[in-house]
Amino acid sequence: MFLDLSYSSMQGLILLIVLIFSGRAFRENWIKKGKKNWIFKSWLYGLISSVSFLILVLIPMSE
Repeated sequence: MFLDLSYSSMQGLILLIVLIFSGRAFRENWIKKGKKNWIFKSWLYGLISSVSFLILVLIPMSE
């Protein structure tokens, strides 16, 4: 079922950029704990970062 799953190098680059920016946003929200909704924003950016990391690691890139 999932054997045909792969991504191109351009999609991999986009995933890497999403990973970097969402990870940075996660760290900035974690440091600024006094702001409103910092827990929700940290979870959101953390999940986006984790999902993009798992896609990059577990799904093979097409040639």
